[in-house]
Amino acid sequence: MNHQEIKDLLPLYALGGLDNESAAAVERHLPEPCDECAAELRKWYEVVGLLPLGVTPAGSGAAVKRRLMARVRQELGATVVPLQPPPRWRPAWMAWPLAAAAVVLLVIGGLRYQKAVKGTAEQSARVRTVEALLAQEQETRASREAEMQRLTARLEEQQAAAAQKAQTIAQLEASLAEQRRLVALREQELARAQSASAQGKAASEREIAGLKAELARQRDAVASGEQELRELRAALEQQRALVEANTREAEQLRATLARQHGVIEVLTTPGLRVGYLQQAKQGVTSQGHVLWNERKATWLVYAFGLPQPPAGKEYQVWLITEKVGPVSAGLFTPDQTGTGLVVATPSAELLGAVTAAAVTLEPAGGLAKPSGEMYLRGSL
Repeated sequence: MNHQEIKDLLPLYALGGLDNESAAAVERHLPEPCDECAAELRKWYEVVGLLPLGVTPAGSGAAVKRRLMARVRQELGATVVPLQPPPRWRPAWMAWPLAAAAVVLLVIGGLRYQKAVKGTAEQSARVRTVEALLAQEQETRASREAEMQRLTARLEEQQAAAAQKAQTIAQLEASLAEQRRLVALREQELARAQSASAQGKAASEREIAGLKAELARQRDAVASGEQELRELRAALEQQRALVEANTREAEQLRATLARQHGVIEVLTTPGLRVGYLQQAKQGVTSQGHVLWNERKATWLVYAFGLPQPPAGKEYQVWLITEKVGPVSAGLFTPDQTGTGLVVATPSAELLGAVTAAAVTLEPAGGLAKPSGEMYLRGSL
């Protein structure tokens, strides 16, 4: 409970009319110290000291007291815990002129207590909303971090394979260069042998036949090496394309993770406020949450239960401001579960002037002002 909620409980605390949990909350707050609450509690004790409801007077006083307590119970709508005798005794003759004051004191204290309980319940609902969203975001972040680790490992393997193929190609190219050099050398030797054979030397014919056979083998080796080189180059291009695709995927995943970290930071930074969006289109069971954090100057708009938009359409989030009306906060397409999220950082002057939010269906790319059917809306 905050300071004001504790302060609202002080009248009933002084009267002994709080449940154990609320009384414990007051007792934890007082030693902080809180001079304002301590001073006010002393005043309430002074008033309670003048209300000897714990004293049993003679005669018809008991009946009056029963009627008084019955009226108090009716006003409070709850069971009143019987009071212990006050710390300072007052004469019985002072009790009944103060009966009306007792009723007023208890009724006012009870109403303030009920208000505090209602505020606490609303705050608890907001806390549960934020906790559920935070758990969802943390689970999504953990899943994406695991996916990022797998993708990084796969990318490293692919890069290593591409580097290995590039090294093999370099070695094959060197080998082919050597084979081409040998082919050229054999061709030169064959040309010389043929020239000598034309001059009538029989031995040169045998040399020519050997050179031709060797040249054929060298040419076959070059052709085989060139074919292997073409295949390796094609495989290398495929590997490089795969590495590039995975690199882009990794960059997108890193950006998504950074966005996820930002969302979690907004959800865990003090000063977070929560609003709710209600269904605005008949036949579509949808709802949403709006969370904003002035310290981070960031808005988070969640939508749940939305159908997939038709082709050429997107959902657009609007923050309704006092000065300029609806301002676009972003576009989204829900996932397969119908969930969408927009993270918006509007200009600082809009933060204190936003009174409502809405989600409409607009053409892809969005518009400057809403024109399509409204699916969600809510006051903030």
